[in-house]
Amino acid sequence: MATRTGRRRRKKSRASVFYSVLVIALMAGIVYLALTIYGAFAPRASRETPITVLILNGCGVSGTGQKVAKDLRALGFDVVDYRNADAFDYNETIVVDRAGDMGSALQVARSMRTGNVIQQIQETPLEDVVVIVGKDYKRFPD
Repeated sequence: MATRTGRRRRKKSRASVFYSVLVIALMAGIVYLALTIYGAFAPRASRETPITVLILNGCGVSGTGQKVAKDLRALGFDVVDYRNADAFDYNETIVVDRAGDMGSALQVARSMRTGNVIQQIQETPLEDVVVIVGKDYKRFPD
């Protein structure tokens, strides 16, 4: 009597195919989220001119607005002014798009390592972006 030494072939069940597809979809979702967090899919600034920025010190620590202005200027942004905000109780830094160019606001936010971006479009904005520096200012790059 002859014996078979070959391996048995298993049929893939529907469940194993489903789980394989599910794992691939989850991995693709994780990659997409990671790239989104690092700004790979974020809109870019829509113009060639430097982005104009107003810095508002919302944390109350003396000299913070000036330091942030210096850092943003070194990165190529046109900081038009820095001064105190309406209050000193901002816990987190907020980047505000004033000109309707969310790409510019996101570019500033990425350089400051913050994700707090909102849009408050003005009819005739004096600056493209307003940065309200919060108490988290210590995590910004030097």
